Amino acid sequence: MSTPLPPPGPISTAREGGDRVISLVAVVLVLVTGLSVWLAEDLAGDGVPGSALVMTIVAFKLRLVGLYFMELRHAPLTLKLLFHAWVVGVWGIIVGFQMAG
Repeated sequence: MSTPLPPPGPISTAREGGDRVISLVAVVLVLVTGLSVWLAEDLAGDGVPGSALVMTIVAFKLRLVGLYFMELRHAPLTLKLLFHAWVVGVWGIIVGFQMAG
């Protein structure tokens, strides 16, 4: 007779705090998305400062998605630094084009 298989574990064993942290981050993302939409509509005529503020919020949201949903918070330091450099670089390019145009 064969021994039964153990119950399947979570897909990712890297999660600390489980679904509670992920749910909290999801709620924060929804709230921050609402804030950025409201600001984008409210500051539509303000030009670069309003756009830069909205893009800063977008960069913060991108960081949360990368760290918690792509689980980069458990990645090696080099990968984390590359990810953060990419976020800052893309933010700088977008805001730079807005300032130039």
